[in-house]
Amino acid sequence: MAESKSDEIGGGEPSNELIVGHGPGLIHRFVNFAFNAINSEMNDFFQKNCPKFEQNYEDYNKQGETLEQYACFQEYRSRLEVSLAKFVDSENFDDEQECMSEISRLVKEDLEKHKNEMEKMMEAIKKAQKRAMKAIRRARREDGEDVEDSSDEEEEEEEDGESAAPMMIFFSPTTLEQLVEMVTNLGEYQTFSMMMRMKVQQQRVMKLLMEAREQGAFGGIGEGKMPELEDGKEEEKEEVKEEQKVEEIDDDDDFMFNEGF
Repeated sequence: MAESKSDEIGGGEPSNELIVGHGPGLIHRFVNFAFNAINSEMNDFFQKNCPKFEQNYEDYNKQGETLEQYACFQEYRSRLEVSLAKFVDSENFDDEQECMSEISRLVKEDLEKHKNEMEKMMEAIKKAQKRAMKAIRRARREDGEDVEDSSDEEEEEEEDGESAAPMMIFFSPTTLEQLVEMVTNLGEYQTFSMMMRMKVQQQRVMKLLMEAREQGAFGGIGEGKMPELEDGKEEEKEEVKEEQKVEEIDDDDDFMFNEGF
């Protein structure tokens, strides 16, 4: 469905520029908008609620998720819905249902296109494998290897449908469906819980690093004081500081593994 912009204005000469609906760029904007909301707009929310997810591995195994954590998830979902409403409005859709319908249509079109491209690629790979095997056999014949048996071997492979062609691995491009799934997974509780617990671990790591930095800059080794060094040996002082940083971090570098996260 194509609609002239001049129709919206109310008459006049029709414009050469037509509104033809949203292309695949809609989904890329959708993904970028969602992750921007998570990483930027909701950062204060995550920082505020991180303490609710400070569980060690044993407590998490025994108690599991708490009601307080689930209530936090409900607020998170509400914020996501507000962000989705903003996106729908920015893309000039009438409502969320219309937006999701357009996204579903684009995903369906992309899957069909992706399927055809993969079939063509697989066919091209099979042909490349056959050419490679023929080149190998030709080289063997020229070198005098298996001259008598090569033709019989080729006939047997054609009859059995088998060959000794090397395995070829390729990575298919990311589909629009996979991008949309990344966003929809953000609304799942397990995804939210994992994000919060990862943020807790990040805060612990940053705290340890900051403490180690302060200890290295102002404290000493063991006694809390820097050992006295002769004047002019600034390089030795720096080396001692670096050694202390390593010692302080080594004491706690396996805390994530001990807690099981």
